[in-house]
Amino acid sequence: MEGTWNYQPCRNGHPFPITKEDTCLDFLCKYCGKTLNIFTYHRCYAANAHCYKCRHHGHFARMCSFHVKSYENQKPKKKSKSKSKIQRDSDRMRTFIEKKQMSQFPFQGLEDKELSVFTCSIQDESAKQNLKKLKVSHSNSLKEIAVLKGENSKLDTVKKENVILKNNLDKVNLERLEHGRIIQKIEHELAEHRSRTEHLERVVVQLEEENLNLTNSRQRLTMEFKNTDLQYTRILHDMEDEIQRLKAENVNSRHDIQHLDIKHSNRGVRSTLAICSRGNTQQHHRRGGGYPRR
Repeated sequence: MEGTWNYQPCRNGHPFPITKEDTCLDFLCKYCGKTLNIFTYHRCYAANAHCYKCRHHGHFARMCSFHVKSYENQKPKKKSKSKSKIQRDSDRMRTFIEKKQMSQFPFQGLEDKELSVFTCSIQDESAKQNLKKLKVSHSNSLKEIAVLKGENSKLDTVKKENVILKNNLDKVNLERLEHGRIIQKIEHELAEHRSRTEHLERVVVQLEEENLNLTNSRQRLTMEFKNTDLQYTRILHDMEDEIQRLKAENVNSRHDIQHLDIKHSNRGVRSTLAICSRGNTQQHHRRGGGYPRR
């Protein structure tokens, strides 16, 4: 704690004391601002001090950072000039620029009388001839300027026409692109139609082949039908002949059956008569009181 103290500004803008005899162990106290070899808060002078800036205890006002933070956060204000000051500054700058431009001429220091005498002495015949030449060249240049203006107007018209032609060319290009797209669509549709026609041609060829096969089969079936019809007609004729033969046999069999029926009927009559006669004899014997002999 011994030694002389020198106050220097610290990082936050406040002065703090440092000793001349600094060592590697010395450091700055954040409460009192002094450098100590061995520091403890109880040995600090600012342990019971009162700060008159932030109204808190425990540090000196020179080490208080309350106002420093508020000052650091403040933004610099821009000063705005009034209209009269702005006009004054513009007038000053204009006069300064005029003086600077006039200082480049060699007759800047001469007065008006001296300048007029100097100019009158220079005007001679050579100057007049030069002036005439200048006037002629000026008239020629004016004519050339008029011609150039006419050409410039023509160029302007040509530029306008070029712009119109460019717009028309852009339209034509757009139409060409649209036509190209339409042509691509048509080509695609034509390719599809070609594929469909090829498929239909194949189907037609297959149908023609099937038609030929069907015609051949129809002819074959017609021939077979004719053959079968002839066979059926032959069979029918044979069957009709057989039926007639069977009818004739049936007629003959009927006659035979009728003849046999007549014979059987005669036999039946005879048998019935015999049975009746037997019955009568039996009744006669019963009445007589005895049975007939066997």
